Amino acid sequence: MKEKTWRRKSDRPHFTAFSSIRKRNNSSTFTRTSKLPNHPSSSSSSSSSSSSSSSSSSSSSSLDLSALPYDVLVRITASFTLPNLRAASVVCRAWRDALKPLREAMAFFMWGKRFKHGRGGVKVNLTKALDSFLKAAARGSTLAMVDAGLIYWEMGSRDEAIVWYTRAAELGDPAGQCNLAISFLQADPPNTKEAIEWLYKASAAGHARAQYQLALCLHQGQGVEQSLEDAV
Repeated sequence: MKEKTWRRKSDRPHFTAFSSIRKRNNSSTFTRTSKLPNHPSSSSSSSSSSSSSSSSSSSSSSLDLSALPYDVLVRITASFTLPNLRAASVVCRAWRDALKPLREAMAFFMWGKRFKHGRGGVKVNLTKALDSFLKAAARGSTLAMVDAGLIYWEMGSRDEAIVWYTRAAELGDPAGQCNLAISFLQADPPNTKEAIEWLYKASAAGHARAQYQLALCLHQGQGVEQSLEDAV
């Protein structure tokens, strides 16, 4: 196969909601009651206040990202784009503090994009771009892992590219999964079995390039039983 690994459009957000956020009420409107409730007794007031404080503390602790192990946090947030990251960081102080490494990663990632494409008044410099992507990847950004892999691939260091594609893929990044699959298909000899597994995962996440590549494999019977019906 002569296809190149796919370049992600990393500026498009692909997270529509943060998984830890829950709606407390089905309705967003509030209705005013016609009568005010009777004043509760002091004992009931104290018990209700204590229960409310305990429930609020338990709910706040359940949403405390800073209490999560870092590897779990990275799995949840590693694929965040800049809009996702900004939105999550303003939820509360705990989330802001927990996401600090990823905000730093995003800053390095944006510099990597500038150096890679010559944006923002800087000249194209792949060495500096790769250095920026690696710094961002070290802080957990799968966007940077994929771009680091792309630069390594273009430089001819395919083994190193596969290392970064694998890290992004294992963190659930669809572009990393797709690029890893294509790398396996282009290997000598091809590793079609593993390639198909990653293509299925990326396709299930809605990655268009992976869906096309999987359909092509199904059409040609490459690494999987030929099925024109499934390919369509």
